[in-house]
Parts: sequence; structure tokens; C-alpha cells
Amino acid sequence: MSKPLSPLTKRSDVSFVESTSTKQLIDDWQQKFSIDISSHFASCSQIDLYQCKKTELQFFVPENIEGSSRLYEQLQSFDWYYMPDKWEHRVALNDLNNCSNVLEIGSAFGDFLQKAIDHGLNVQGIELNQEAIKAAQNRALPIDSLDLNALAKTHKEHFDGVCSFQVLEHVAQPGEFIQASLDILKPGGKLIYCVPNSKSFLHHQYNILDMPPHHVTRWSENTFRALENLFPIKLEVLRFEPLAIYHISSFLGAYSNYFKSISPLYKIPFNRLSLSMYHKVLTLGMRRFFRGQSLYARFRKLT
Repeated sequence: MSKPLSPLTKRSDVSFVESTSTKQLIDDWQQKFSIDISSHFASCSQIDLYQCKKTELQFFVPENIEGSSRLYEQLQSFDWYYMPDKWEHRVALNDLNNCSNVLEIGSAFGDFLQKAIDHGLNVQGIELNQEAIKAAQNRALPIDSLDLNALAKTHKEHFDGVCSFQVLEHVAQPGEFIQASLDILKPGGKLIYCVPNSKSFLHHQYNILDMPPHHVTRWSENTFRALENLFPIKLEVLRFEPLAIYHISSFLGAYSNYFKSISPLYKIPFNRLSLSMYHKVLTLGMRRFFRGQSLYARFRKLT
């Protein structure tokens, strides 16, 4: 059996990481969210995770297991899914200050669009989740149901700022996604992506949201740095999200399980009492000294 191609380099210079049973994923989604994802896998009994050797991008195969619009309509019923206030929104508003025409790819309910408008930016959003679009349009926000590739054909070099938050990891062909983002961006324009950092505490936990059909690629600092060698862009800013207060429990649980798997002796510093104490200390402010979930990158399109 031949190796799959990296979705960034289009080469077979990849290494196998692990396999996961789709039955296990289907059962876990049903138990945790009461959502049936079986249709996403058809006759597929397992999914395989590979890593691109040149870029360190991790990607799942087969590639046709991206989440459907129906999946996101179901997930949006959870109040934590489309969070209105995100760390990366605040960072991006400062980075986009000098931009006159901004596009957000994957606008969900339009919370960033509203912030950008309040900030004085001329902004437009595109989204594929029809229910989210209706909610944003009910707020009179500038959002359309447009495919990025279609937009790239009609709006070549139209924007001087393009941003996308927590979207890239949902895309099975990120190379095409990035190229389309650049096609609509003016030379010298700013390109902003924010994704889950695969080297954060996520690396040490089993998180079904970080797997297909929800996430189909995984990104790291080195992956973003490698993009300079594949596209006409310059990486100007790379930021790590400080640990968010709503991620403290997951952060502690991930590292507790990780260290206990190394040695039973780690049960001593990671007992119930100590974990409660760590939680309090982090909640009181120490969390800002630890890296949280997300990784933020700002690129400049080269002329």
C-alpha cells in the first residue's frame, strides 16, 4: 500500500503515527455529545494519522472525512462551541489596525465581525454553516454563504487583511485553502491564522474534538514556520495563547495523566488534594505563565 501525500507538500515523504477505530469514535461521540457521526465514515473501519516530514503537519486519512455542515449545526447547540470572546480576536484586532478591507473566513455567529466593526474596520465574513449564517444575518452582520475557492476567482487581490480563527484544522486540503487565501490578498497584505497547538496540553489527552470528523489536521509552531518555504509569505508574528481559565481542568488532567503514565511516583504530586491546589493557584493568575490551547500566526504576503 502506497503512502498518502502530504496535503501541504503533495509528496509521499510522510511517516505513520497511529490508527484509531472509527467504531470507538462513533461510540464516544454518541456518549459525550449524543451526536451520531457514523455517516462520516461510511465503510471506513479505521482512520490513520500521518505526519509530513518536511512541515510536521499531522493529517488523517482517508481525506474525505471532514465534518458536514449538519455536524456543526449540532455542535453549535453547546454554548461553549462558538465562544463569543476569544483571545485571538483581541490579538487580531490590533494586528489588523492598518487594514482597510478585511475578510474573515469561517465567521460562525459573527462575533469577530461585530468586534471588527466596533473597532472601525471594514470587514466581511464568509461561512458555510447555514444556521450560523442566519444567526449572524439576524444581527445585521456582513456575512455570506460563500466558498473560499469560488471567492478567490472573483475577488483576486481584493483584501489587505485575511483572517481565519479555528478553521484551518477542519480542512482536509489546507494547501489549497492557504493558496486561495493568498489569491484574494493584496501583495503586502496580512494573513492571520489561529489553530489548536498540537504541542500544547492537547498532545497529552484523548480529545475526540481533535480528531475526525471534527479536526482533520494538526498544526504546530514548526508547521507554520515551514509555510514560508511553500508559499510567497513571510512569518512576522507567532504567539501562544496563555492558559485560559476554562481550560485549566483539561490542562491539569492532561499533564496528570501524562506524568502518571511515566511513573507511579507521579501519583504523589498529582493527587486529588494537590490538583485542587494547582487549580486554585492557576485560577488566581498563575495560568498566564503557561501556554494554553491555541497558536496564532500572522504572515505578510510577499510582492
